[in-house]
Amino acid sequence: MKTRSIQFLIIIACLCACSGNKAKTDETSEKVSVSQKSEGETQASADKKLPFKQGSYVEESTVMGIEMKKTIYFDRWGDWIATEDKSEMKVMGYTHKTDKLEIAKGSTHWNIDLIEKTGTSYELNLPSMGLAAALGAAMGGKVMEGMEIKELGEEDYLGYKCKKTQVKYSQMNMDVTVLSYGNLTMKMEGTMGQSKISTKVVSIDLSAPPASKFEVPEGIKIEKT
Repeated sequence: MKTRSIQFLIIIACLCACSGNKAKTDETSEKVSVSQKSEGETQASADKKLPFKQGSYVEESTVMGIEMKKTIYFDRWGDWIATEDKSEMKVMGYTHKTDKLEIAKGSTHWNIDLIEKTGTSYELNLPSMGLAAALGAAMGGKVMEGMEIKELGEEDYLGYKCKKTQVKYSQMNMDVTVLSYGNLTMKMEGTMGQSKISTKVVSIDLSAPPASKFEVPEGIKIEKT
């Protein structure tokens, strides 16, 4: 149930982001320097996966009671992405650590467990546009039935003028509000069933990330699937 719920949230984020407003507010975010803006904040065309050419951002999420914090590095307008997922939680007195790395370079993907020193690689070509439709088809095409989407105008977030959208889906007792800047979901909050859900970008850095972020670390055993 949790896996399906997370997949569904991804679809909602894509739906709200794909037609997002890409205009920057006059108020500059304190986290982005003038030099970074000149290189990383060039206007992205609608077919780009992300509204910035290169950089990184930190995302904090709470989904179905699970808290997560990820750092996402990107280049080539999001065609290259590396997601670091490091967390630590206590379950029944035991400490469970997570240290995972997901890399996508075009259609080639790697899922890596840095603790176990293992990983898998596979080919998957997701289009920049129509991603929500592609994910919906993968889930049987039933996700769109009964969904209500309401445009709520615009709202400033981290200095960016974001598109604000409310999404309701009665079949999962879901009601969320999404802020999107271009194809990037900046913030999503609401409820699913009896649980509160939240995901938000807490910082953005448009400096060029190290090239090593997009390479499989040494000593990792990769299995192709």
